[in-house]
Amino acid sequence: MLGVLTGFHVLICIGLIIVVLLQTGKGSGMASVFGGGGGGSLMGGKGFGGVLAKATAGLAVAFMLTSITLSLIPRGSGQRESLLGGGVPAGTGAPQTEQQVPAQPEPTESPAEAPSGE
Repeated sequence: MLGVLTGFHVLICIGLIIVVLLQTGKGSGMASVFGGGGGGSLMGGKGFGGVLAKATAGLAVAFMLTSITLSLIPRGSGQRESLLGGGVPAGTGAPQTEQQVPAQPEPTESPAEAPSGE
């Protein structure tokens, strides 16, 4: 199920990118490449804008829903993998390291206890 939902999410992303690039902005946009700017063009001057706006809105809602759904689906064990290696336990922000024991000073001989050479 996770793979199918991820594939569907990727298709929505690609569709959303294409639909946004086809829309005309304040300038000319990518739609002018396909003849969207002038009269008598393939897409028409203004008639295709409503369809693209509705498609953008629909794909944006679908993108948000699939994003939220993918973030809520559990992915197995509670152990998350770090990009740099070594696991990070769930709920902590730092990788586990060896327990460090504070160094104790080495005992030194005091001058009073030093053996005399007499």
